[in-house]
This record gives sequence, structure tokens and C-alpha cells, in this order.
Amino acid sequence: MNWLLRTPYLRTGLTLALLAGFYGLPWLQWNGRQALLLDLVQRRFDLFGLTLWPHDVGLLLALLAFAAVLLALFTHLAGRLWCGHACPQTLWSQLFGWVERGTRWALQGASVEPLLRHALWACLALATGLTVVGLFTPFHPLLMRAVQCRLGAWETFWIVFYAAATWGNAGFLRRHVCRALCPFARVQPLLADAHTPRMLYLAPRGEPRGMRAAGLGSVAARGRGLLDPTTAQDYVFRAAHPELAGSMPLFAADRLGDCVDCRLCVSACPVGLDVREGPQADCLACGACLVACNNVQHATMGTSGLIRYTRPDHGLSAPRRMLRPATLVLLVPLCVLGAWLVARLFAG
Repeated sequence: MNWLLRTPYLRTGLTLALLAGFYGLPWLQWNGRQALLLDLVQRRFDLFGLTLWPHDVGLLLALLAFAAVLLALFTHLAGRLWCGHACPQTLWSQLFGWVERGTRWALQGASVEPLLRHALWACLALATGLTVVGLFTPFHPLLMRAVQCRLGAWETFWIVFYAAATWGNAGFLRRHVCRALCPFARVQPLLADAHTPRMLYLAPRGEPRGMRAAGLGSVAARGRGLLDPTTAQDYVFRAAHPELAGSMPLFAADRLGDCVDCRLCVSACPVGLDVREGPQADCLACGACLVACNNVQHATMGTSGLIRYTRPDHGLSAPRRMLRPATLVLLVPLCVLGAWLVARLFAG
């Protein structure tokens, strides 16, 4: 998956595609009806040609359970790629961040910049609220009532509710939602093991960190080679806890590792983590630190890969095992649910 994380254009394209898919969902038609519609008034759920009625609630719950187990299995095998690239909170945080950077670049600190930024945020939030409500009530009539200012009380309430939630979560609580409010973030560590990929800093190559003149090359080019893991982790601990370990000793430029201690990986992280301190449960695996580090490494060392998305046991003698106890625990209910759903759909 490093190819996806190393290419910011791919992530941008994926974000735009998923956002376009969400906003376009209520517009899709299937056999003359809205393709995806949980019609609360008529008490029917249209899902791309499949119609579920109140007595089909078991099938709907099974579909939701299948999706939840599938997400858990994907996270167990591939890491938090969902959180970093497809979660709604991540997508809208990206979108609101683009608007914020765009208005600041265009207006260069002008006094009207916050007003324009929040006006654009409000438009995006209202569009999101309309789209969400449009998945629960026929969208085209809803849109006409909104244009004519004839929305019902409950429709108005839910549109404003989802708009305010989008505005608050994506505009102001970006770093806090994933770390403190998201229930899946609390469950995710239980799904990971030594074979689950995560964002890792190659400490034996990067330590001891420090600024040096460009052109010296990486540790491989200088012949210094990699440090042993124990020494490397000692330097990591010293850098992370100077109040306990004391100040770092001084090193000659040719003995320094490849990390130039620019801290761009920290500033690029959407939740403010320092990947150099080791694997962290709050890491979203978005790849922002990897891209920032690779840019610096190319400019100073002519190499990349100091930060990688890989499993902790990568490079050890033990081969990667695709089937582990947790994999089977998730795979069995997934297969059972999938078989039941297929049988139920064909029987219906």
C-alpha cells in the first residue's frame, strides 16, 4: 500500500471521487425510483433495485452486520486505511482543509478571509445536510421544497443538525473526533497484531537525528549503515523524553542518521502525532507524514523510505501469516453472513 500513500495525487483523487459519490447518491435513479432511499413515510428501503419492507428488517440488519465485520477484517489485514482515506470524518476534514488553505492563499490574511471561509464551509455543510436527509426522503421533492422555503419542521431540524455536525466536526474538531469521539478508533487496537501494517519510522536508519548540510547522502551512501535496534530505540527515547534522559550527545555530521529533525512529519499529521516515537493507536495511516518525510529525504539525502507503511515484523525471519487466530474469528462470521444473505436474496 506504500504506492498509494506515497502519491498525494492518488489520495486527492480518491477523496474527490468518494465525495462526488456521496453527493451524487440522491440523484441516482433505478427503474424510475431513487436508487438509494430509506423512505420513512412509505416504510420501504430501495437499494439499487432491491426493495426491503418492514418485515425485512432482519435482512437489513444482516447487511449492516456484514459491512461491519468486513470493515473489521479489512482493518485487521490492511491497517487503518479506511480511517485515513475513506472515513466521512477524514473526507470532510480534507475538504474543509482545502477551503481553508485556499481562502488564506487567495486573500493573504485579509480581514474578510474568515468570513469567506465560514461562508463556504456553511454552503458545504448545508449541501451535506440536504444530501443526508435526501437519503431518507425523496430527494427531488425535498430539493424543490428547500428552494421554495417550504421545508417541514422535522426536515429543517435534521438538515440543520447534520449541517452543524459537519461544520463543527470538519471545521473545528478535526483532531479530536478521531482521537476521543470515534468508537471505531477505540476498537481498532484490538484488531491489530504484529502482522497488521501501520505507519513506522525506521529508527536504525534515522537515528541519531539532527540537522546537517545537504549532499552528504544517506547512511548507506556514507557507509555508516544501520544502527542496532537497541541503540536506535535508546536515541528515540532520549529525543522523546529529554527531561528524563537528558540532552542528546553531539555527533559528527557523518555519524548522524537520515532524520534531519525538521518535524515536518509532525506538522503534516492531521492529529499531531510524532511517528518517530513508535506505533501509536491514534495514527490514521493517512500517509501525510510519509509524503512530508519523503520530500525532505529526496532533497537532502536523495533517497526515501525513512517512514514506511509496513507491518512491525517486516524484515524478521518469520514470514507474514495471512491466516491468524483473529483473522479466522472475523472470517467465519463474515462467510456465514455472506452465505445467508446470498441464500436469502436468491430465495426472495
